[in-house]
Amino acid sequence: MAEYVEVYRHSLFYRICHWSIVITGFILAFTGMQMGGLYGIRILPKGGVLAVHLAVGMIFGGLWFLMFYYIVVKEWKWFGLQRIPYAIKFLIAESLAWLGIGPHIEDPRGYDPKKGEYVEKIIPTEVMVWWIYFILAMLMGITGLAMYFRSQFAPLYSIAGAIGQFFGTSNGYAVIRAVHRLGMYLFAMVMFMHVYAVIIFEVLGSMITGKRLEKVKTKS
Repeated sequence: MAEYVEVYRHSLFYRICHWSIVITGFILAFTGMQMGGLYGIRILPKGGVLAVHLAVGMIFGGLWFLMFYYIVVKEWKWFGLQRIPYAIKFLIAESLAWLGIGPHIEDPRGYDPKKGEYVEKIIPTEVMVWWIYFILAMLMGITGLAMYFRSQFAPLYSIAGAIGQFFGTSNGYAVIRAVHRLGMYLFAMVMFMHVYAVIIFEVLGSMITGKRLEKVKTKS
């Protein structure tokens, strides 16, 4: 029978940063959809929605840079780029197992209480999810700023216009706006997958309390 030990998994800073990103992300989604005239959403007066979207977007970007700094300093061992090949192999094996083609994939997470450190802290696919989130956040940040500060992003408009010609338009603004909107939908899709995984792998509680019962494993 497996043995478990309670571990302080997430720092207070990490949890505050995480939930702040969630809250500001929802505000950006709803204000952005209102500005884009999507789904009839209207949560703010028309005259103030752009200002709120821009201000919250700046906060959202700042939070992501704080999160990135924390990952680099504290969690790079688990989320670093060097872990992506391992994450891809795990995803393939996990997908095959889910389809009934391959063997059951054991949860690799575990904690060595004697050494006081994790043997494996995350489900490997979290590596890819985190980097996809970060890339999409950067993409939406750049395209969002470009739509507001047009003159400062003139070179980007030239590039967007050139790319747009392959799709029947030379309107750089339309291309940048389309990319921004696509980023929103991709971000939402990854978020739903993230929520599903959080529930399946039982980590939601640790993002609230910071603690989780981890399986005891010996670090080789």
